[in-house]
Amino acid sequence: MKLKNKTDVIIIGLGAMGSASSLFLAEKGINVIGFDTYRPPHKFGSSHGHTRVIREAYHEGTSYVPIVQRAYKLWSDLNKKSKNQLLLEYGGLILGNNGDHIEKANASAAKYKIPITKFSKNEIIEKFSILNPPDDFLGLYEHRSGAVFPDKSLEFILSEATKLGSVHNYDENIINWKKIDNYYQVTTSKGQYFSEKLIFSSGAWIKNLLPKLNLPIKIERQVLFWFDPKKNREKFEYKFMPNTGWDLDNGLEFYTQPNIENYGFKVAMHHNGNFIKSENLNRQSNIEDLTTIRNFLEEFIPDANGELLNSTVGVYTDTPDLDFIIDFYLNDENIIICSPCSGHGFKFTPAIGEICSNLVVDKSSKFDLSEFSVNRFIE
Repeated sequence: MKLKNKTDVIIIGLGAMGSASSLFLAEKGINVIGFDTYRPPHKFGSSHGHTRVIREAYHEGTSYVPIVQRAYKLWSDLNKKSKNQLLLEYGGLILGNNGDHIEKANASAAKYKIPITKFSKNEIIEKFSILNPPDDFLGLYEHRSGAVFPDKSLEFILSEATKLGSVHNYDENIINWKKIDNYYQVTTSKGQYFSEKLIFSSGAWIKNLLPKLNLPIKIERQVLFWFDPKKNREKFEYKFMPNTGWDLDNGLEFYTQPNIENYGFKVAMHHNGNFIKSENLNRQSNIEDLTTIRNFLEEFIPDANGELLNSTVGVYTDTPDLDFIIDFYLNDENIIICSPCSGHGFKFTPAIGEICSNLVVDKSSKFDLSEFSVNRFIE
């Protein structure tokens, strides 16, 4: 059967994981057509913004560590090729007591011999005087933590993939898809396309594209803020201030990033956002969002609680256990599901792109992906 618009692999969703998959497939000589409803980097999903945290002593689970270590290497390679900074290492500090973040980060550090330093409350204040942790809090300092840059990274990765032959179709909606003989037919708002393999990396939209799986995912509204500190502004620069992650006794989590490239001091709550529908995301922050963040700052980082410079609204696409999905679709090794990432995925971008390219070509990965199996949600 002679088909028009035929390619080796179709990628649905060109956010972080889709764009990286396109690049690594192109490097292997695989023909790719990728689709995105918008024009990345855009503000309608999770793969956008100035910075994201990258860290190695992973409290979400030791199985993530080998993958994030590979991501560090690949980010470094991309950083050397790009004219823009894509990776910046300056340190990160986890603070907590009754929660399990420090304990689990310690476990990851011990298993993989990751350099860390443990601080008492007094040592935290001595080293980072602008922080005000509770008396019973401890700190775990990770030396390689830092930032990656989503907008710059996506622009570079997509550009590099295009140079190697990938085709990226933006502003094109996926209507449906089905298997015809040995090919997959993907119908979009602009035409029909055919491929031997598919990658679904569509984040918040993946549930509607894979209705047979009835994935139990939820879309969580998340708000990010940037402040001009009211005192000791110089101490909030990344050369003097690490990322911080706060595991509070009330069950809430907050994280911060220092001032990088004069964007201001970044603060956000991690999870505990409202669950919404992908088409009904409120793109504006509100007084309730801001009050939650200002109350956190006033108690734990009071000097930061100055003028609000900016805010933006994004989404997490959450699984019930907050782990990724990276797997084949219903035992079909020609279809790969690479999403969702539950709010902690961007740091893994190049490593997951490489993993997807290997699943396409070799139908296997050198990493243990069993924890990310879609079968854990199928009865």
